[in-house]
Amino acid sequence: MPQRSDQRTRDSVADDFTDVLGDDSADAESQSPETSSFLQRAKHRAVGFFSPRLFLYTLVLLGGGTVAGNAFIPLPFLDNLAGLLGAFVAAFVLGLAVERSTIVESAAAGAVAAGITAMLGHFALTAFGGMGVPLVAFGAGTGLVAGALGAYFGGDLRDGLTTDI
Repeated sequence: MPQRSDQRTRDSVADDFTDVLGDDSADAESQSPETSSFLQRAKHRAVGFFSPRLFLYTLVLLGGGTVAGNAFIPLPFLDNLAGLLGAFVAAFVLGLAVERSTIVESAAAGAVAAGITAMLGHFALTAFGGMGVPLVAFGAGTGLVAGALGAYFGGDLRDGLTTDI
């Protein structure tokens, strides 16, 4: 006899959704309760700390900021600095727009975007000159700093604008 909704227990509700849960419920049942809860908490904390989906969006945004900075900011001898400025502005806008902290994702995306830009901008040195690894590492390091600082300052401004005095 089906139970009324106010008489259902947690186990009967979970039993109704076993088909929806699929393989995850089978893995959780095969492990001990301590291990499964530890894995679930670790997964929840890891996703709460670093979101791969947000990282991909941030990578597209900071990559576009880097390209736009290189294309539209006229710094004749410091074109890589213009790209870093574009990445900083993009991370700043992201930190200003998104409610959760995006510092980790912005730092990683800034490192990837600036590293690729440094590698492609000095392709002859990276491919034939033997200076590829230090050049890309320096570009990635500066991109990491630009992305992290941009997201930090954007989030700080958003917090300052939205809190009551």
